[in-house]
This record gives sequence, C-alpha cells and structure tokens, in this order.
Amino acid sequence: MTDEKRYYTIREVADMFSFDISKVRYWTDNFPTLKNKVKRNRGGDRMYTKEDIRQLEIIYQLVEERGYTLKGARKYLENKEFKQENNTELVDSLLELRKFLLDLKATLDEKTGRSRKFEVADKGEKDEEQTLKLARQVK
Repeated sequence: MTDEKRYYTIREVADMFSFDISKVRYWTDNFPTLKNKVKRNRGGDRMYTKEDIRQLEIIYQLVEERGYTLKGARKYLENKEFKQENNTELVDSLLELRKFLLDLKATLDEKTGRSRKFEVADKGEKDEEQTLKLARQVK
C-alpha cells in the first residue's frame, strides 16, 4: 500500500509551496486550468489532486521563478493547451502512418521472401507509449 493520497487539502498544498492559503485560493480561482477542476468536499473545502498540484507547480514556475505576470502566465498556459491539442492530433496521425508503414514493410518482405533485419512485433500499447513519450519530449 502506498502512502500517497488521492486528494490534498488547501493547507497541505500551501505548505508544499511554502506560501499562504490565500495565494493557492487566488490562483485556483483565476487560472482556467484549475478553476473548474478542483473538487470540493461536503464541507465546501477545496481538494486538490496530483494533477492540480502539477498545474500549480507550472504556475509557480511561471510567476515566481520566471517573473511572468498573472495575465502573462494565463496566456502562456492557454497557448500551451492549444498546442497540446494540436500535438495530440499530430501524434495520432503519425501513429496511424507508422502502423501503415510497418504493415506495408511486412507485406513487401513476405512477397519478396526477404527476412526482416529487425523484429517488428506488435507490441501494442507499450510501443505506442514509447512513441508518445518521444513526441511529448519533442514539444
């Protein structure tokens, strides 16, 4: 059993970043990437997931370390999301193209009687995960 939690309170998140709860609350309310994602418990307290905390880390880097204004950080994140959507479509297209080329190579190898120089087994999800990791690094 792991000791990692699914949800963190606003106090725990503020302590992670070593600043006041009010700053976490303000960023949560003013950044669209967080505003509608952060859940609340029955008592109305904000509960943050690991993904929410990653978003706060990005905001922290932009505002506190790189010196972006809040407006500039918001614009940066909006553009980044747009690029990620476009990259997802591109990666999907490239995965389809890769599959087609591997199938074509296999067909040509069978017809010409050549043996493959390297094994191209259908690795499925694992192979696609590696391709996606590479594509994310290229961004």
